[in-house]
Amino acid sequence: MMTQNQPNYAPEENAVPEAIGFEGFVIEPARGRLLGRDGGEIAIRPKAFELLAVLAGAGGRPLGKAELLDRIWARVNVTEDSLFQAVKDARRAIDDGEGRLLRHLPRRGYLLDCRLSLVDSNAAPPAITHQDDRPSLAVLPFRLLGEAGHAYLAEGLVEEISIALSRFRWLIVIAHASAARSGAGDGEDVAAIGSRLGARYLVDGSFGGEGGSLLVRCRLIDAQSTRQIWQESFRAGRGEIVALYETMTGAIAAAMEPRLLKAEIDRVLRKGTGDLDAFDCYLRALPGYYARSRGGNASAIALLERALARDPHFVLARALLARCVATAIWLGAEQDYQFGKQRALELAREALTADRSDPQILALCGHLFSVLGGEHDEGRALLDLSLRLNPNSAEAWRLGAWVAVWSGEADLALSRAAEAERLDPLSPLQADLLAVRSAALFYAGRYDEAVTAARRSLANVPEATTPRRYLTAALVHAGDLPGARAELAELVRLQPNASLGRTRAMHPLRDKASLERYVEALRQAGMPE
Repeated sequence: MMTQNQPNYAPEENAVPEAIGFEGFVIEPARGRLLGRDGGEIAIRPKAFELLAVLAGAGGRPLGKAELLDRIWARVNVTEDSLFQAVKDARRAIDDGEGRLLRHLPRRGYLLDCRLSLVDSNAAPPAITHQDDRPSLAVLPFRLLGEAGHAYLAEGLVEEISIALSRFRWLIVIAHASAARSGAGDGEDVAAIGSRLGARYLVDGSFGGEGGSLLVRCRLIDAQSTRQIWQESFRAGRGEIVALYETMTGAIAAAMEPRLLKAEIDRVLRKGTGDLDAFDCYLRALPGYYARSRGGNASAIALLERALARDPHFVLARALLARCVATAIWLGAEQDYQFGKQRALELAREALTADRSDPQILALCGHLFSVLGGEHDEGRALLDLSLRLNPNSAEAWRLGAWVAVWSGEADLALSRAAEAERLDPLSPLQADLLAVRSAALFYAGRYDEAVTAARRSLANVPEATTPRRYLTAALVHAGDLPGARAELAELVRLQPNASLGRTRAMHPLRDKASLERYVEALRQAGMPE
């Protein structure tokens, strides 16, 4: 194990240490593994890994750009852009977005600015272990069908899928280097492979040519039960390699994430209600979060508070709790609007202060800052960053659609909602997706379409109050005043404290004229002051 307070070691010339520890991370150059602070492997691109290995092996000495290019790319001629990309990828892998750990020194190069120490790799357990109960996944090498020349394409695709899935921070993704040595393809049982890798789920598939195109088949397996959770095929022309990588990795990651989440929810619900850890409480809260009902949301809040009592540093649970507290306001369950708003925004600020690198946390907090707090510029910036970090998150696209509505960008909201639906057409939050579509259509002046979208949303969740508000307002502008009054009566039954004043407070839109058009429609339908 690492020796505490040990000074930077002095690397021996031409010696390759088995393992080097730095800031809680461990890099194993010979094995090709980077271990995180939780003991699990971190998915990282090969050149970014080599960069970290070279800098760790330098023992704290800065290395110039020319030396790094020579040692990492050897005799291959590349530009400094390749080095900059490797630095960016390495910083992302070790959560060093601001470059405080992997530092750049002007005119001197790069270094790991921290204590480095040799680690006794023989003392490490033979199998990977994790200190939390997050689900773990490994992408195994794909079987190559047909031309041997496709081997590098298959390997590259597997690497890209691992990286895309690692952007969902609630999921532990075993590094590609270890998965490649897993023994897959040698006839070994998947349960044994999963056990050795410490992976609860496995992804495997095949890659080959068929006619004039490339065909990729991919499946997701529960390693413990060997049950197949999902399978899909993807096809691309032979001249579309770049499009193949971008389209397939995005489609595979977007398809797997909600299915993994559902499998995890089903797993913890089968466990019963005994001694639950923080992540189990988080998973149990999700159905209530999806329900958008008073009872479901109250259950989610209780479970998330229980999760935080067990682990106060569980930042994703804190961000989701902030969202559920806001939902209680929108459903009318929280009578004190100012108290609920203050608590939700405080929770969001705490979550964002603790972690600005998780795309899901950025999306949840950015949505609340804009939609609840009226902080449109910050909300949009956080959503834009979330989508850059993980463009395969359907939830981020959906939350981003709400932020666009509140910013007065109806067309952008509709395009984001369409992307969310494309990524996850079976989302449990389909009702909310239809609700944001109805709001965007209302502010765009497309009232008949807004009515249709709102009715479809309410068909999924009749208790929801937001789509019923927009249905009421859209019916007024569509010329159906009796229908609008009937919908308002149902809204008041569900939410007796509904009023024009509360509606204004709950809709801090950037465009005040749009807000007044909305409020005036509700006034005409009979909503009290």
